[in-house]
Amino acid sequence: MSAKIALITGANRGLGLEAARQLLQKGVKVILTSRDPVKGEAAVRSLQHEYPHATFLPLDISQPKQIQALFEKIHHLYGHLDILINNAAITHASPARLPAQRMANTILQADIEELKAVFDTNVWGTLLLTQTMLPLLLKSNAGRIINLSSELGSIQLQADPASPIYHVKKFGYNSSKTMVNLLTVYLQEALRATTVSAYTVSPGWVKTTMGTADALLEIPEGARIIVQAALEEVPTLQFFTHQWQTIPW
Repeated sequence: MSAKIALITGANRGLGLEAARQLLQKGVKVILTSRDPVKGEAAVRSLQHEYPHATFLPLDISQPKQIQALFEKIHHLYGHLDILINNAAITHASPARLPAQRMANTILQADIEELKAVFDTNVWGTLLLTQTMLPLLLKSNAGRIINLSSELGSIQLQADPASPIYHVKKFGYNSSKTMVNLLTVYLQEALRATTVSAYTVSPGWVKTTMGTADALLEIPEGARIIVQAALEEVPTLQFFTHQWQTIPW
């Protein structure tokens, strides 16, 4: 049987790069993407000495023309896609505009243009990429769409004063992940009669550039649930984090 083909956005570092490594270890052909071609090429070179099936293609998911160009390239090279991992996301377009501390409510200082920029990548870019790649995923015997979310996007946890994330109210990023969760719920219903499944997973609080060194989990731990959702028989219609703990929507 031919190897599965996976596409990972934002894969030049952190969780995306580690998920690529773990998938390559399992024999999957992985296409890594990054909006920075120099960093993306460097990431792939770091893998190729051991995993020659790692390839890089440039992609800024906030740019529709780049999404279409990527579709055409994958269609030409492979003809189908088995796994789409929507990992690329930003916290802010201009970080200096918002408070840096983790425990903060940014709703009163939030700049509308800043929020639009976050949604352009985290929500609309993710949705357009998924719509564009769907014809390739439908050619797979068992296509998978894995949307990376966060417990910070859980409305129930955000509303509960007893929740450990109650005071982490970064409105732009958190609300974009709430939308990613809703996007997944809609995809699950829309794809119910097809060979493609959609999942939302949260890697947990991971020691990435976004998560900071204060986070609880190492990058390989956070990436593990992404790889499991891509390759294993996992539950649908729920929102999971590391070790398959359920998160309320």
